[in-house]
Amino acid sequence: MPPMLVWEGQEYYVTHEPAKAEKVGQRLGEVTKKIETSEKPIKNSESNIVQEKTEVFTMIEEEKGPHSPLIIKEPDGEEYRIVRPMLKVL
Repeated sequence: MPPMLVWEGQEYYVTHEPAKAEKVGQRLGEVTKKIETSEKPIKNSESNIVQEKTEVFTMIEEEKGPHSPLIIKEPDGEEYRIVRPMLKVL
């Protein structure tokens, strides 16, 4: 199972890509449930990789697309990381 986060019905792939602090936008909320790494998160605010209380933010971009990345910050971490939308493959 890939490292994932579900936010507002959209699946996101959790990367180790650092995000610059100036790209961090509005705080949207936080991860409410961490499930087993082998499981697939399906509910909003659920992840199989990042822990509960991980903050989720919008990403400030030059161009807003329908599937914009988000930024996360784990409660015990100092760095911001990018999470990218996973597009549904039919």
